[in-house]
Amino acid sequence: MPPVLKMVSGLRATARPVLEGVASNALTNADLVQKAATKAEAAIVGTGRFAGTAKHEYATALLERYQNIFGDRGLQFKVPFNNGLGNRGVLDVLDNANGIIYDWKFGYPGMPPAQLNMTQQMLKYQRNFGLPTQIVKP
Repeated sequence: MPPVLKMVSGLRATARPVLEGVASNALTNADLVQKAATKAEAAIVGTGRFAGTAKHEYATALLERYQNIFGDRGLQFKVPFNNGLGNRGVLDVLDNANGIIYDWKFGYPGMPPAQLNMTQQMLKYQRNFGLPTQIVKP
């Protein structure tokens, strides 16, 4: 098993202590998604698409574990859609409780979230789901 996958698999044993520090009713879903991104960025070294994929997997695993421990917050992960050629994709996080799509961006150091939120990818998500999108950078 590749080291990154071992790390993600190891979350089963280590997620509870990591997440107990964020188990507060005061945290919003947006806060949780942001904290997961920050923890993923700190845990996975490197840049580029392989590191980015590993960071997405890490953040997703943290939030899935959080919901298993502390209850469903209405967050869905890796939500696919396929509405024909050029109109398909996978959402990072769909927040059904608050009606918003979160998209992790672990790269793009020179682009602010507001600019990233206006890319064709984000506009496609907005159009297909009728929901606002929010870029989440660690």
